[in-house]
Amino acid sequence: MLEDMALSAEPETQLQKLIETPDPNTFLVRVDSIPPKDSLTYYLTVEMEDFDLFIDCKLGVFDKNTGKYLYKVYLPTAASHNPVNSGPDLQLYKKNYSFIQLFFPHRNKYILNEMTFWIVASIILLLLLVALGASVFYLYRQKFLNEMQNDFIRNITHEFQTPLTTLKLGLDLISKPTILQKPDKLEKYTLLMKTQTDYLHQHIENLVKVIKTDKTGMTIFRERVDPERLICNAIEQLQFQVEEKEAVIELDLKEKNTVIQADKNNLYIVLLNLISNALKYASRPQIIISTSIEHKQYCVSIKDNGVGIEKKFLRKLFRKFYRIPTGDLHNTKGLGLGLYFVNKIIDAHGGKIIVNSILGIGTEFKILLPVD
Repeated sequence: MLEDMALSAEPETQLQKLIETPDPNTFLVRVDSIPPKDSLTYYLTVEMEDFDLFIDCKLGVFDKNTGKYLYKVYLPTAASHNPVNSGPDLQLYKKNYSFIQLFFPHRNKYILNEMTFWIVASIILLLLLVALGASVFYLYRQKFLNEMQNDFIRNITHEFQTPLTTLKLGLDLISKPTILQKPDKLEKYTLLMKTQTDYLHQHIENLVKVIKTDKTGMTIFRERVDPERLICNAIEQLQFQVEEKEAVIELDLKEKNTVIQADKNNLYIVLLNLISNALKYASRPQIIISTSIEHKQYCVSIKDNGVGIEKKFLRKLFRKFYRIPTGDLHNTKGLGLGLYFVNKIIDAHGGKIIVNSILGIGTEFKILLPVD
């Protein structure tokens, strides 16, 4: 337009040097000659239509000799929904040169209208991405739950099948008339069947307890408890496993005669479970059980020389039905409920349980309980 109307005496001058922008909605175009009103209006309208700028504009031509606008023109557009000649008037800028002023009073609104499609499309895309993410999360969660359910079914099938087979075999043996002439074998088979029955009873009882605590929450009944007496009682109950595995249990009970307020039966379950685990995961168990006071809390530490636990599995150790993956092998028995129930009991007491383990060296479970 500058070349067509010969507005600049130096046509080769870069356009950027001829334009000022006092504010985002105002443009001042320096000119050397004042163009006729009709010609300028025509050319400007054509240029705006060519560039698809369907926005109303206020035009003013400033003359440096008179120091005022020679004329002002409002350029409407068919696409604009704004009232005619609405918005603020042209602001007068005192310059030492003549210029054409273009003021777009509704520029921000026009930009927003032009971006409406992209804004709506972006919001829809964002919602689709959120929905996709939620779907992926839901599918992953379902996959995880299905895998956990399948693992639980496999474990419970294996854990129940072995003792049931043993019980059936034992019943077949003691039902033979000749067994009465062999009292030593009868006693052996009877003891074996009793052990397997106790094992099944323990698993069923654990399942019932987990279902009950998940539904109603853990309920504890506090009373004065001597934890060291509970430790000794748990070792006595596990004496058969201790002898069977030729285990060595060392007691370092420093806090003798210390009494705490706790649920005796549930705390006994915790100690029984942790000592039993220490016996399970070592070929020749060497277990150290110690007591102390740490940070005004009663501490029971149970260390073993078992296979240890990889660091990546430690944070999942207390999840319901979780067992450290060993492929399809069942070297040790369990449903993945013991440590889950232990953690629930300790939490209900307002205490905490800490696990330290080194793969191939052993594991330490440390229970911290409030003294008061």
